[in-house]
Amino acid sequence: MEENQVACRRCGFVWAVAADKRGRKDLLCISCRAKPQKTIQYGNLRCTPHLGDLDAKLRPIDETGKLYLPGVRTCNHSDCVNPKHVVPNN
Repeated sequence: MEENQVACRRCGFVWAVAADKRGRKDLLCISCRAKPQKTIQYGNLRCTPHLGDLDAKLRPIDETGKLYLPGVRTCNHSDCVNPKHVVPNN
């Protein structure tokens, strides 16, 4: 490893850092620092992504494998669980 690089303490990814952070062993890479989003804003539209499991079509499913909030998403985001964006199937 070069002198201006550091390895992530969680996953081992190596990247270049600024001079004042050289040699530190407690840094996390950008992927390990990422946190799940609770709300995603698309202009005026606020979607709530499902933080659980998804099926093959990226639709939210519950622990038993059944669709969570089945219906058509008016926002066109298949993983959105904002009840205002879901029109139930008839």
